[in-house]
Amino acid sequence: MIDIDYKNGIKILLDEYKDVLDEEIKKGLIWRYKIEDRKLSYEDQQGLLKDIIVQLLVQGRSAKGIETQLNNIKEIIGEWSIENIEKNLDSLGMSDRKIQRLTEILQHLKSSSIDDWIIELHEDNNHIPRMGLKSDDDFLKTHGFYEHIPVDRHTQRFLFRTGIIRWYLKRNNDDVLTLFAGAYEGKYRLFQKIVVAFCKKFCSDVYIQTPNGELRLAENPGILDIVIWRHCGENENLGCRNICGNRPKCNECVLKGACLWYILR
Repeated sequence: MIDIDYKNGIKILLDEYKDVLDEEIKKGLIWRYKIEDRKLSYEDQQGLLKDIIVQLLVQGRSAKGIETQLNNIKEIIGEWSIENIEKNLDSLGMSDRKIQRLTEILQHLKSSSIDDWIIELHEDNNHIPRMGLKSDDDFLKTHGFYEHIPVDRHTQRFLFRTGIIRWYLKRNNDDVLTLFAGAYEGKYRLFQKIVVAFCKKFCSDVYIQTPNGELRLAENPGILDIVIWRHCGENENLGCRNICGNRPKCNECVLKGACLWYILR
């Protein structure tokens, strides 16, 4: 029987990325406090509109080239305002489906504040326009709502290789085929459940220090995604290390002692 020390492994991984984790959480919590306290400046609101567009642009693709695309859009529209965006929808380089989602969000924001919309998104209000499952979660996580964890190929790769999925399926006596059957939303939610269950089991005593106190990882699984993305992502220009990418560099990985892929190599 293989006994993997996930609790210690996650602590080592978090410590490896401590500096970037501290920086991102600090920025995220500043956003969250402004949103929850309804203290967004006009410049903040423009930044959030830009972030919505970013989320829609990266749907179904990598983030490579997004910064150039954003700069080109900014030259065309000027300020990131609802009015300017609406006037230049055809210049955003989005598919019709994405334009439709953006249009619905912009229409909603005309009768509601952007902070109210974000709070409703956080509360999982299905009666508001949304960007999409992963985009919603990534947007919320980026702005300090760490209860949300976006699931992408990096998350799935991490869960498969480390054996966390194996642990979850054995614990629940589930069939592995549940990960491949059914519609996208069901599979997406299942991967989220796996991360949440893992954090509750192995990270109950893991706390992240912030300028305003501690955040318990078991209650804020989105924090783990910050580390997973940095560890598994390929784009080194965005600070990713590509350790657990499509071609894993196991010998360079600080988590190898708590990884089924490495143990069974």
